Amino acid sequence: MESPSTDEAVAQATGKMLTAATGTNSPAEPGLLVAAEGSNGALFVWETADDRLCHGAATTQGMTSVACASRPDTPPVAETPRLVPLVRMMATGWNVVFGAEHETVESVTCNGEPVRVRDVGVMADGRRTIHAIEFPDITVGAVSVKVRRGTRVVTESLELDLSWKAGGEDLASCAPAKP
Repeated sequence: MESPSTDEAVAQATGKMLTAATGTNSPAEPGLLVAAEGSNGALFVWETADDRLCHGAATTQGMTSVACASRPDTPPVAETPRLVPLVRMMATGWNVVFGAEHETVESVTCNGEPVRVRDVGVMADGRRTIHAIEFPDITVGAVSVKVRRGTRVVTESLELDLSWKAGGEDLASCAPAKP
């Protein structure tokens, strides 16, 4: 059986996610935002009508998962610039979805090598831009994220996964740039 194209897989995954994310977990405007996509499915993020952050993955083979914050505005938008990790999971690869508050993401690197950044959309009433990065396998450590704050450009560190800190010797790893 021929595997679907990425566009077909995302369309199938979108239909499955809309069927799974119902009731109070239904996406509010602007709807499902695609954080990652592949020929086997997609990873989505969205906000509910009561301002709860949700994420979910759906595959063309039938697996669907939905998880939503239990409280509105979790995590809350900070008053100062920051990066906030939102989702870290295996979906189309090792996917890390994060928000940028009061700053603009310019680039991401892992061990000095560029990492493709997907601009996912905007949440929290326009106060948080959502971005996603992907690695082929679980990757530990932290990436360096170059951000613009007004006219200044600074580098921040974004943890890829906190749960794999111990015993992750055989996992791929990123080391953030030294400030």
